Amino acid sequence: MTTRPTVRRSFAPRGVIGGAVLLAVGVAFLLAAIGFPQAEGGRYLFLALGLAFAAAYALGTRQFVYLLPAGVLTGFGVGLLIPAWFGLSPSLANAAFLGALALGLVAVFALAPERWAPLALAAVLAVIAVASLFLRIDLVPTMLQPFFVPLIVIAVGAYLLIVPAPERR
Repeated sequence: MTTRPTVRRSFAPRGVIGGAVLLAVGVAFLLAAIGFPQAEGGRYLFLALGLAFAAAYALGTRQFVYLLPAGVLTGFGVGLLIPAWFGLSPSLANAAFLGALALGLVAVFALAPERWAPLALAAVLAVIAVASLFLRIDLVPTMLQPFFVPLIVIAVGAYLLIVPAPERR
């Protein structure tokens, strides 16, 4: 009688970003299809993508390359949803968006305090949001405002591609 070797399957950290992103996109558009409030046009997509990267970070090997997009995309998504959830005026919506994005970056810094760049960017965003909200001052000139957030997202992506990972001990 021959015996078959037992195959032990265990959950081991591995790359999960592909599956997580596909789940996020599917869920975001499924919410719209079933008529979930404020889900039209994939409004939950950025939040879902942020949570997908957070899952990749938490379930995988805890790489900063997943953590930073998790914070940025989750903050971005929440920042897009807050005005819809609470019916905010445009001036409040702008400040809430920048504040949510800043909080996402603060969360990144809290989990990776050796990386100061997210905290520095969060501080800049917070100053702009506070100036807009309380002082009614636009620190970003009106003609540059449509480019401001896209350029921030591009800069964060470039940061991930250019800045070397810290040495592992």
